[in-house]
Amino acid sequence: MSSEDENMDEKNKIINIILIIVALMALGWVNYLYFAKHISSNPERINNFIAIDNNVDKFRIPVSSVFFYPYNKQGKKILASQTNPRIFVVPYSGYLYSEQNVAKAYNWLLPWKDTIKNVVLIAQSKDKNFSTININKAGKLEINGKNMIVSKGLNEFLQKNSEVKFRVEDLSNIAGISQQLPLISQIFGSKINFAVLYYGANQTAQVEKLLCPLVQSKHNLLIFSADMSGHYTEGEQKEASSENIDLVVNLAQKAHLYPKIFDLVNFEDIAEQNYRLSELKNDKPLTTLEQEVESLTAFARLHGEELFNIAMESLSTAVLKKKQLKPERETTSDVLFNRGAVYINLYKDNALRGSSGSLLPSQAIAFAVAQNTYSAAVEDKDFPPLQPEELSKIKIKMSLLTGYEKISYQDEADLLKKLQIGSDGLVIRDGNRQGIFLPSEWKQYASPQEFLNNLKIKTGMSPAYWSNQIKVYRFKAVEISKDEN
Repeated sequence: MSSEDENMDEKNKIINIILIIVALMALGWVNYLYFAKHISSNPERINNFIAIDNNVDKFRIPVSSVFFYPYNKQGKKILASQTNPRIFVVPYSGYLYSEQNVAKAYNWLLPWKDTIKNVVLIAQSKDKNFSTININKAGKLEINGKNMIVSKGLNEFLQKNSEVKFRVEDLSNIAGISQQLPLISQIFGSKINFAVLYYGANQTAQVEKLLCPLVQSKHNLLIFSADMSGHYTEGEQKEASSENIDLVVNLAQKAHLYPKIFDLVNFEDIAEQNYRLSELKNDKPLTTLEQEVESLTAFARLHGEELFNIAMESLSTAVLKKKQLKPERETTSDVLFNRGAVYINLYKDNALRGSSGSLLPSQAIAFAVAQNTYSAAVEDKDFPPLQPEELSKIKIKMSLLTGYEKISYQDEADLLKKLQIGSDGLVIRDGNRQGIFLPSEWKQYASPQEFLNNLKIKTGMSPAYWSNQIKVYRFKAVEISKDEN
């Protein structure tokens, strides 16, 4: 064989290898697109849902709280559930309108209260003649009978890194500061190094330079107090709510942070609710389960109807076509591919006709709803498969589930005292036996003992049986249902 033929064979081999690689890459890309479109779930969980209502035209200027989170080294957004925010912009004025938003937003910080070590509260003066940068003098600030410590060390750090001289004052009576202090104290107590910064409009560049080093660390949180008072006219509102915004945006860009809007709420909706922040100040912060209920409630409010439509379509597909519905991304909101746990109950003439649930958020909530509706209709071993003539009489109830919290107890009597009547769902485990009651089961039972006894029966135990080896977990649920299908 001539060298020319050998070279030709070698070129053909290279071309064939390239074609094979291209074909494999194309096949991989097609598979990826199919997977993303039909199968995959988003990594986020609906239990950590942050409500964003994009249709703000029907609102006055909305009350909003905004968190800023970092990107990782690959330039991808770090999930809000995996890290604490570096910057927090929160309303402080017009509690008639913003109080619910403020309370919910501060409670969102609870999981990070031990991670965050340094908190700086920043407010801007509305007085155009105010031209200094002030810090609160170090020492104790008394908030609702509790002492909050203004850190001398953090004050010294701020002054050391500034090119201008600070004025040291007692800033606790300034509205943008005083109305944030009780909530900061409630979340963090005296565990943090705390400082207060109050500046004039012409000092924005200096303050930005001063704060820039602080946003790099997960141990630091900058809280920007923004006036969003409800008594403003719309024009005044826009001007007031823009306070600190340019400074925040510049800081976020330099520190490579991205924003997540915590909540957008209609002024009129909040004004109608009897929910006063002044009452909340002395309450205990929300537990993790209660925070998840807040998130699931917001999720249900915005996306419950679409979820319910998936359940109804899945029900008819299961009964009429004997198939399981597979929601597709091109026709389903992306947020419904966030992971979630759901329990589906089917009722006929007010009697249970089938049920199925996923106790853990292992897949997209859209898939979980479709799959469990199918299972409740045709796979529940306690009932025969639903027939087409029954469809018009079936009512669907779905329950979005929070995570689980283990209940420690000394004996059965102690456990019964710890149950929260009406709101606790319960899971009990004894060896290989497991039973679950949704919170809605409380409607059927008059007492915690009756509730627990019937759960024992469902689990395969005698009502009189008890062992301190039984593991007990509580959870909460947000129910979605309609009077008619």
